[in-house]
Amino acid sequence: MNLQSLNKICFTICIVCIVLGTVLSLAMIWGEVRGNSFVWKSWLTLGVLFLASALTLSVSKTLGGRTGSGNNE
Repeated sequence: MNLQSLNKICFTICIVCIVLGTVLSLAMIWGEVRGNSFVWKSWLTLGVLFLASALTLSVSKTLGGRTGSGNNE
């Protein structure tokens, strides 16, 4: 798997987490929230997925920049 496809996958995961977080926030504001543990588990799951994807993107960009400059010489 090359770094460009990894970046696309991680970026997509980040966007999905942002959209789901927004939907969850609006549901919490406008709807009755039943099952408080479900809400917290959903928030924490979205947070972990987003953080993991963002960190993978940053490492991929760092490694991609280093190997890309070495190949051009």
